[in-house]
Parts: sequence; structure tokens; C-alpha cells
Amino acid sequence: MGVYEEEIVPVKIANLAEYVSERKRVSLDEALVYVYSNPMYESLYDEGAKWWYLSTPDLYEEFERERRSAEKEVSLQAFRFLTYTLEKYAISKRIGGLQALAIFKECGADQFLLNHYDLLHTQGTGYVLDEVQRYIDRRKKR
Repeated sequence: MGVYEEEIVPVKIANLAEYVSERKRVSLDEALVYVYSNPMYESLYDEGAKWWYLSTPDLYEEFERERRSAEKEVSLQAFRFLTYTLEKYAISKRIGGLQALAIFKECGADQFLLNHYDLLHTQGTGYVLDEVQRYIDRRKKR
């Protein structure tokens, strides 16, 4: 990451969050969640992509485009697998389902499970929970 990205991107994120708050009529906190949970967020620090060159409205449109493309239709079987794993995780951690969902959403474990459904649904519950925990731990270290 270059010096320019380190200095400019935080300002761009603040501007984008304010813009999102106004456009979507949500709180600034909710707007920050929107920005940080968007797959496009990490691209902002990519020196080669230079997304931070875009105006705030144009950057917002790119974030929206990325969000829409990430919202692909989930099969019923994959949804059931996600729900089953989410509940098993909550039970294993002695937390509620809503808290487990928040953890999954925060680090992208829900998308990890959906993206790797074809492989993971054939494995045992213990193995899947271990993989989810490893994924969560790696994401928290970033």
C-alpha cells in the first residue's frame, strides 16, 4: 500500500459513509457498516486500481454495483446448510443465533459457507465448524 492510499482512503471512506447515510437515509454507523462490509472496500487500498480517484457519487455507484453482484440467488439447500451451521456454531459457543449471525456477517463467514457450499456440505459438522472458526480467526487478525 502506498503513502497516497494511506492518507487519502480514510478521507474517502468518511466522505462515502456520509454520502451513503444521506442517500439511503440511514445513520452514519449503518453507513460505515455498509462501506466496511462491501467487497469493494478492500479494493480501495489497491494501488493499481486507484478507486480512490473516483468522485464520491461515482465511488458509491461502484459500491452499489459490487453489492448487487454479490447478492446472487442462494439455493434453498445452501441456505439450509448456512442456517444449520449457524445454529451449531451458536450452540458450540453458547451464544444466541442473532449473536452468531452478527459474527458471521462481520467477518464474511456466511458468504464463505455459501461460496464453498458444494465442498463443505459433504463434510461432518465438526469439520465445518473447525473451518468456520479458522476462517473467523484469520479475518479477525486482519
